[in-house]
Amino acid sequence: MVNHFSTVGIPVSSEEDFMTYANQVFASGKKIKAQNGTYLLLGMGEGIELWGQLNQEGEMIGLNPHFSGTAVSTVRLVEKVEDPTDTVLDGRIYSEADPEEDAFAYPFVFDVPDIGLQKIKYPVIREVQVAAFAHELSIYASEEDYHKSQASEPKFASEFFIPSGLFGSEEEATGPSSMAMFGGHVLTTKKIKNRFTEQYFYYAKVKTLGGEFDVVIDPELVTAEIKEGSILSGSFWLTGKLVKKRFKLFG
Repeated sequence: MVNHFSTVGIPVSSEEDFMTYANQVFASGKKIKAQNGTYLLLGMGEGIELWGQLNQEGEMIGLNPHFSGTAVSTVRLVEKVEDPTDTVLDGRIYSEADPEEDAFAYPFVFDVPDIGLQKIKYPVIREVQVAAFAHELSIYASEEDYHKSQASEPKFASEFFIPSGLFGSEEEATGPSSMAMFGGHVLTTKKIKNRFTEQYFYYAKVKTLGGEFDVVIDPELVTAEIKEGSILSGSFWLTGKLVKKRFKLFG
């Protein structure tokens, strides 16, 4: 069964499985103090991360996966999404891709596993590393194959982005979600083994409209070879981290 944990080689298919990894993070995760609690970061190597959450009483209140890759995009962070179902250490940000002074490519939302550590003065333009966890996936060997697959209208370009998480009902109390549909070109790809679990998953750095994403994929969704130059399209959950500001030295 594909889920956010299996997508990075962590086999979670039951509450018992979930508690196994929650306990591992609780026992071995690096403690990072935040204003409203404490994060527990367990790095599993190869960019795989588990972010546990403790409230101010030291009780476990959340556990989220993330994948730290090399894809970096420039976005305008507009505002934090207010969601009453979030824990005090959860959070996602309403953003705008590829921003210019008075324009941008499209709006979208992404989760931030360490948002309680960030001091953000909205709106602001920042570089972010966004991982896209595949829910559904199609793989095409070439752009020609991709276009041949589109037998009906509307037809999409090989690089497109649809912020599907923004299409929920206005009556929904939880606000927009960090879901998106997109397609793009594979720049690099790798089959990765999670050394903690001995389970494999697939990685692809993908260039799409407005930026680049680190795509991670449960092997169950891989129906054809992924290689440089392939085109991937599908539905994804987005989780991102702000890139540390880089300063230029003069003189």
